[in-house]
Amino acid sequence: MFAHNDDPSLFIWWFAHAADVVASWFGQGSGKTKLLFTQLMNHPAGVNGAWNTSVVGIALPMVPITWLLGPVVAYNIAIMLAAPASALTAALLIRQFTTRGPAFLGGFAYGFSTYVVAQSAGHLNLAVAITPPLVVYGLIRLARARSRRRALAIGLGLGCLLGWQLYVSSELAAGLSIAGSVFCAVAAVVLAQRSDAVQRRAGLKRLLTGGAAAAATALLIGLPLFRTMLTAPGAPQQTIRPHGVWNNDVLDVVFPSRFTLLGGPDADPLPRVQAIDPAEVGAYLGFFWVVFAILTTVLLWRHRRLGPLVQITALTGLVMWMLSLGSPWFFAGREILAVGPYRLIEVLPVLGNVLPMRLAVYPTLAAAVLLAVGVHEAQRKRGRQSRLLALTQVTAAVIVIAISTGPVSARQVPIPEFYDSGYAEHLPAGSVVKTMPRPIALAAPDADVALVWQAVTGMHYRETGGYFIGSTDTSPIVFGAQRDTLDERLRAPIPSAPEERARAASETVAALRAQGIDFVVIGQDVAYLPFPADQIAAFVAEGAGSPVQNLDGVFLIDLRSG
Repeated sequence: MFAHNDDPSLFIWWFAHAADVVASWFGQGSGKTKLLFTQLMNHPAGVNGAWNTSVVGIALPMVPITWLLGPVVAYNIAIMLAAPASALTAALLIRQFTTRGPAFLGGFAYGFSTYVVAQSAGHLNLAVAITPPLVVYGLIRLARARSRRRALAIGLGLGCLLGWQLYVSSELAAGLSIAGSVFCAVAAVVLAQRSDAVQRRAGLKRLLTGGAAAAATALLIGLPLFRTMLTAPGAPQQTIRPHGVWNNDVLDVVFPSRFTLLGGPDADPLPRVQAIDPAEVGAYLGFFWVVFAILTTVLLWRHRRLGPLVQITALTGLVMWMLSLGSPWFFAGREILAVGPYRLIEVLPVLGNVLPMRLAVYPTLAAAVLLAVGVHEAQRKRGRQSRLLALTQVTAAVIVIAISTGPVSARQVPIPEFYDSGYAEHLPAGSVVKTMPRPIALAAPDADVALVWQAVTGMHYRETGGYFIGSTDTSPIVFGAQRDTLDERLRAPIPSAPEERARAASETVAALRAQGIDFVVIGQDVAYLPFPADQIAAFVAEGAGSPVQNLDGVFLIDLRSG
């Protein structure tokens, strides 16, 4: 799979879950029919998928591929389409103002930006960044609508898009509401100076008509999601991530990070409050692109035709860049402003869960538009200012090279042969299984590979482990299944004295049986095991009074006989 961290294991699991649910609707599969709440992971408590990256909006269209080729292939196809799809939607937006060449350039700059490619290293829900340019495109079409009926139709289309986005990434949807508010406020101020009262009233009516239709449609589509969020168990009871950590540094915009051609895998990261997953660091534009955007803004600020576009784009991009710095602001890792503008958002319900780093998609889109508009205007004047055109083309080429992103690495997923077919013979359908290593909330390769093992079986069994956002009766926020008795016991060395070891093993297995666990499966030659696999298997087998079965890369112990 294409991945830097191990969050893709989670998306692969949700792809398999969606395929299983759809199959269950037709009398096949595991029999689970709910897309947004599941007990197939973190059994028996389950997981509230409305608060997690269940990517239903992508997983459902990919169901046929998941059925035919498996969830790993389906995930790889989806993640490889993220960048070109994002590029095409940005090009569609920019094409409203420029010829095809500049629109292609701007679309490429956005779709293959550091933000999109970095998120592609682990976060499918954020890498599919097609909604921001499409929403702006829809708002422009709405402003140009010649009738309220046309505005209503466009609003319904926007509502469907926003409703879909809720089921891909509710965080991106929440961030989009922030960016949309900024965009509309800036546009209202800029355009108010260029239209008379009659035009403003007509435009306001169209916006209200289309906006109301969009909001109502999105809310209607999102009702199942909101209902699950509010009523299903397992919802987090506090802010998901601590504030002040996932903030962009002021220098991120010009400092080459891991997923850039100039930085690469050996790039020294900027100092942070705490270590940040490189897949989150996506604000880089590069010196030349930033300078080009500034020059385009200055030179075209009062342009008769392009002036309003440049003003709205530049001001919206600037405000969103400031918000992406979070609160406080940092420069080269040092705090320079104790309370930033984002503090106003942090105190709001729901929106306070948006990580400011992830707002970098909006200044990136703004910079892409300014790049395309600047190149377009230079081309338009080629007859009179050929030198300017040549300089602009060279600058654009330098920008493309400077912002070029590094590749997302591909790695082999360690799947024991047991999960090719042998699992069906040894694990009855619907069995409750504890798999080791247990999934953990760690942005490192193979930390959650047990979820992939379950996914490739088509949800043949129920897993007690899990990697997710949720809560328990004692913890307002958790990021994975809680340690069970075996996990706790293995935090200390296995007793060497025979009587003590037998007693500890018996008590541990009794607790696992009380939890309803039927089998313990331990991967061989895998990472994140607290002790060698054979030692853990022998300890569990001693307590269960069952033999250890060595089956194609796993140890299996049957707990049912006790």
